[in-house]
Amino acid sequence: VSTFTVGSALLLIPSGVIFQSKQDAWIAILTAIVLGASLQYVMATLASLHPDKTLVNISEHLLGRVIGKMIGILYAWFFLHLSSLVIRNSADLAKTVFMPETPMLPFYIMSGILICITVYHGIEAIGRSNEFFTPLAISGFWLTVFLVSPLMRGENFLPILAEGFIPIVRGALPMLGFPYAELIVFLMVIPFLNSKKKMKKIFIIAGMLGGFTLLVGTVSSILVLSAPLAGVTAYPAFAIARLIDIAGVLTRFEAIISLTLLITIFIKIAVTFYGGVVALAQVFNLPDYRSIIVPLGIIVVTLPMILEESYVEEQNFAVTTWFPYGLFFGFVIPLILLILSYLRKKV
Repeated sequence: VSTFTVGSALLLIPSGVIFQSKQDAWIAILTAIVLGASLQYVMATLASLHPDKTLVNISEHLLGRVIGKMIGILYAWFFLHLSSLVIRNSADLAKTVFMPETPMLPFYIMSGILICITVYHGIEAIGRSNEFFTPLAISGFWLTVFLVSPLMRGENFLPILAEGFIPIVRGALPMLGFPYAELIVFLMVIPFLNSKKKMKKIFIIAGMLGGFTLLVGTVSSILVLSAPLAGVTAYPAFAIARLIDIAGVLTRFEAIISLTLLITIFIKIAVTFYGGVVALAQVFNLPDYRSIIVPLGIIVVTLPMILEESYVEEQNFAVTTWFPYGLFFGFVIPLILLILSYLRKKV
């Protein structure tokens, strides 16, 4: 959950929130973490009331077979759409930072092959991959923050609340849709946990830890680059990593940030694609979700070529349109299902 929360958000959130909230972006992210925890509470409570049912099963159980399957199809689309958007994020990262003259298509194809193989081996393979890779990603991130700390300037935080609370709200609200509403995909995973005793607590704490990582990345960007510059920089994390130069020997730390981002993005793509594939398989009562991995993989790889034409359009979609869109799937529908669960329990 923590890795998923960081995911592609570490690419887009710092510059987007700083652009909206300026030097008060850290307050906006703290606000988003608290509000995001309330979204997670709704999701986790719904999951705890139906511990052996996925989100699709819960919808069919509470809303009936027809409406439940319609909701299931919507969620399958949402997860697959999200998966394709994150593939686009990873391709933009690779093209912008590593291979600017390479077409996008090879990045899409490689991502598609990788997630199809991973999802074919199931959720346990994704979990074990996460256990192995995440310590590498997190340690690389914190090493970069530590090494760039001498370049931080506290005066970049000033003045605090210069424009009031409105810019803070504008910066915080998009984060509810991206990444917090997206955590609804874990309701396709929770039923397969070996132990669900501390599921709610771990789910919420992990989401907050992921938010804290985004907070550190944003604060570092402000302190090193200043808010005006960080707000218009495509990838602030790379910009500050490039400034590290210790005696002319330890340089090019953007490679470590790249590793961090590619790992967290890979986990996010795998989980969302798994959620979409399993959701569609359950809607149509397929005996094995693996039979539709390849055709859905082709769709997910093709979608990024249609959805956005540029990084600017992609970021604009992430901080504006995605907020109501994601909140509908990550809060409105789960809240309705939660209310129906309590009503049915009383009856």
